[in-house]
Amino acid sequence: MKQHLSNNLEWFCRSGVMIPENGIWGVAERVALTGNNEAIQRMLEAFPAWTIHEDYCIIEQRRADCNFETAYLFLQAWRALGGERYRETALNILDFLYFRSGLLWRKSTGCVPGSWNWSHIKRGSFVWFDDESWCIFLQLKIAWEFPELDAKYQLKHWALTLARELAPALERAMAPGEAALENDGHWRDEKFIGPADQPHWGSLPCMALSAAFAEEPDPAFLKPVRAYHEYLMRNAERFDVSEVCYVIIGSAACRRFTGEDLYLDVLRRFGQLLCAKIGENGNIPAEHHEAPCGPLLVDTIYTVNWAALGLQVLKNMDAAFLAPFTKVLDLLCRIQDKSPEPWLNGCWRGMFDMATGTWGGGDRYEGGAGSIYTGWTNAPIATVLALELQGRDIFSR
Repeated sequence: MKQHLSNNLEWFCRSGVMIPENGIWGVAERVALTGNNEAIQRMLEAFPAWTIHEDYCIIEQRRADCNFETAYLFLQAWRALGGERYRETALNILDFLYFRSGLLWRKSTGCVPGSWNWSHIKRGSFVWFDDESWCIFLQLKIAWEFPELDAKYQLKHWALTLARELAPALERAMAPGEAALENDGHWRDEKFIGPADQPHWGSLPCMALSAAFAEEPDPAFLKPVRAYHEYLMRNAERFDVSEVCYVIIGSAACRRFTGEDLYLDVLRRFGQLLCAKIGENGNIPAEHHEAPCGPLLVDTIYTVNWAALGLQVLKNMDAAFLAPFTKVLDLLCRIQDKSPEPWLNGCWRGMFDMATGTWGGGDRYEGGAGSIYTGWTNAPIATVLALELQGRDIFSR
C-alpha cells in the first residue's frame, strides 16, 4: 500500500496537473487523453481552459472540491508516509483555495454565502449540491485534525456558513415529494444545482450536514437529513450501483456523527445491495449514465472509487464488510497504471476493461478511460490507502 500511495503522489507531482508541482496554483481537474478519444472535442468545448500536449491535454479548470480532496490526500500522506513536502504541498493548495483562487464567496449577499464556485473559469455562480458538500465536509475534517489550519483559514466558519444554506436547500428540493418522481420530475432547488432525488446530489449533502451537526448541534441540520433517509429506505431498489455507493458514504457519515439507528438501518440495506454487485475479482459493474456501462468495466470516476471509500468505513463498523472492501482495494491496486509516461505512471484512469486487462471501455466527456481525474478518482482512491495505513477511515474523529 505504501508503494501504491507513493506512486500516485508522484503522479500528482509529475503529470502536469500541478504547475508548479508544489501546488501553489492549485490542482487541475484532470488529464484527458486525446488519442482515439471520441469525446475529446466535446471536452474542449465544454471546459475551455486547457494545455495541449502531443498525446494528452490538461483540463486546467481549478475546482474547489478537487483541490480540497487533493489537499486532504497530501495531509494524510504526510501522516502515513512522512515527508515534509507532502504537508507543504497540501498547505500550498489550501493557500490557493483561500487566498488566490477567488472561488470562495465571502459576502452575505449576492451569491450563496460561504459557497465555492464550481471552477475558476465560470463567469457566474455555479453551486452544486455534491461539490459544495465535499467542501463543507473536508473543511470540517481538516479543521478537526489540524486545528492550526482552522486558525489560519477559518475552516469551521466557512463550512458552517455554507451548511446553514445547504440544509434549507435540501429541504426545498424535497418539497415536491415522491409523486413528482413518477412523472420524471426531479427534486431541484433554486440556489443549488443537481437533482437531489439522486443520492449523488442528495446523500452527499447528508454527509456534510451530519458533520456540521457534529460541530454545531443545531437540529435544523438534521431535519432534511432524516427525511432524506426515510425516502432512501422506501426507494432502495430505485438506484443504480453508483448511487448506492453515494448512499453508503452519506449514511456512514450520519451514523458516525449522530449515532442514530435510522442511518444504521440504511447502511445495512444499501451495504447488502452493494456487496451483491461485487464480483470475485473485486469489480462492480459500471452502470452510471455519464460513463460507458458494462459488467466487465471498472468505473473509477463514479463507482469503484466511492465504493472503496464507503466500504472502508463499513468494515471498520462491521467486520462482515472486510472481505468486500479487500476485494475492491486489491483490484484497484492491481490496475494502477504502470505506463512509463509521467502523465500516466501511478494514476488510475477513468475506466478499466476487465475483458482485455487494459485501460479502456470507451469515453464520455465527463467519464470513461480517457479522463484521469485528480479529485473524484485519484485523490479519493489514494486517500483510502493513506487512511488504511493509519488504521482509520474518512469519518474517523
